[in-house]
Amino acid sequence: MDMGAMDTGGYGGYGGSFGVNTALSNQGSFFSPQLSTDFLELPQSARERREVYLHYYRSDPLVGQAIDLHTELPLSKLRLAKPKPTTYPKGYDSPEDYADYILFYFNKLCDRIKLFQRLLMLAHHIHLDGSIFPFVEDSVVEVPPEVTHKKATRKMAYLDENGEATHREVETEEVLPDAKARAAEYIRKHYEGWSRMIVLTFDQVKVTTFSFTDKIRVELIPSERDRQLVELAKQGDPVAEEMVQEIPEEVREHIGQGNLIPLGTDPYQGSFVYHLSNRKNAGEDFGHSLLDRCLRDLTLREKLRQAQTQIASRAMTPKRLVWAEGLSETDVEDLREQVDLALVDPDYTIVTNYEVHWEEMGARDRLLDLASEYESSDRRLMTGLGVTESLMSGESLYSGDRIKLEVINNRYLLFRELLQEYVEKYLFEPVAIKKGFVEKNKWGEEVALYPRLSFTRLALKDNQDLFDALFNLYQKGSIDVGVILEMFNIDPSDTRAKIEKDMFTVNDSTFNEALRGLYGELGRALVEKTDVTERVAKYLKLKMAEPKEDGGEPRF
Repeated sequence: MDMGAMDTGGYGGYGGSFGVNTALSNQGSFFSPQLSTDFLELPQSARERREVYLHYYRSDPLVGQAIDLHTELPLSKLRLAKPKPTTYPKGYDSPEDYADYILFYFNKLCDRIKLFQRLLMLAHHIHLDGSIFPFVEDSVVEVPPEVTHKKATRKMAYLDENGEATHREVETEEVLPDAKARAAEYIRKHYEGWSRMIVLTFDQVKVTTFSFTDKIRVELIPSERDRQLVELAKQGDPVAEEMVQEIPEEVREHIGQGNLIPLGTDPYQGSFVYHLSNRKNAGEDFGHSLLDRCLRDLTLREKLRQAQTQIASRAMTPKRLVWAEGLSETDVEDLREQVDLALVDPDYTIVTNYEVHWEEMGARDRLLDLASEYESSDRRLMTGLGVTESLMSGESLYSGDRIKLEVINNRYLLFRELLQEYVEKYLFEPVAIKKGFVEKNKWGEEVALYPRLSFTRLALKDNQDLFDALFNLYQKGSIDVGVILEMFNIDPSDTRAKIEKDMFTVNDSTFNEALRGLYGELGRALVEKTDVTERVAKYLKLKMAEPKEDGGEPRF
């Protein structure tokens, strides 16, 4: 048999066999969880998913607390570590001075774009929505004409009214030979980096991925509010015109025409957008939210809550059951009338000559017993959200949850590396290169100089055991004291500067020991070089003896 004849053009020559298996599998019954009723009840579009995520974050205490923990614990403290240049350009006193200026420049940059607040927002949306798109707008430096041109005076010949040739001086601007270099130097000197940082949610953008490449195409979907704002500005609304001026002209044109707005993705080319995602699978455009695996449990909890609420609403007014045995119809009507009067007037007394039974059925007797359902649902939710009950409430010991906390700690460390890569490689490095903060390494390659983003230690371990281990390593000379200081959320660089400032002053921790040593030496000098010993002996009415021949001390 010719095996090649069976090939239907599938990749790798297996298309024919796959097609036969697929056709055979369709002949039997196939269960699809995506066609079940509860699956079809779940949100399908991007906008619906985001609205549902936001609803459960605001209303469900487990979801809200878990998302907040995943957001705040990894970003408890951020710090920029000073770069370590080996050389320094003109205008600086030393490499240390050059490093101080670089750190000062990037601190201003972080304050301008509100980096810490934006990173908190990014962490929040990554866990809640699964994907987030931070858009960073680049600043523009306008080069004045006097930088690249010079004014010159030339004599120009022209004909006057009588047709005679005459001359007059005319000022002109000539392009300097090194105009490009001067413009580049001016831009490098006055470049301020990123001007602002905007966070775009996944339902505001359209992402197009391409096979066999990491490049993506990101387009902004203008909101209806933006379109209305542009239309009001065209109609002459002064408030709308003022707000529209903040929107770039190219973006305004796209909004006015109803087109999608393409966004740049290269940080070295200017303003750009970056895609941060949580557990994105290959071939997918967006990441997955922590709530994706919890939606069915959350939907079930919501249905149970609604059912319980409806029962409680119907049972707000208790039902009364009043009966007596062997009553005639007349006695029953009389009893009913007395009961109604007693309900209207609390002081009314019911008087009968027979035994009457009165029972009231309130909401407690008719509510559903959902304790076991909620308990199992809470366990599944905490497993899906990646948290523990002790982490949510804080009522536990480190020793009891050591393995669980170690797993969570490792996850947070990986998440920190994701944010650190984004900040350093996409926010700091392009700015450092444009600003000229570069030097050559020993292999002759240019290396950008920028601060390193560092985090404080995660407080998910027993502090005492960790401190003892780190202190033993410090005493052996295996680690730096900065590791221990960071454990207590103390900046090592700032601490060193303060210690050097307080050295040999009254704030020095060993200053009192120096004084005690000084007083001891001072007393010894007074005894040897003054008559203080004789004065003290005279005051005490003691007689000083001659020193011994062996050089011993005098006796009194």
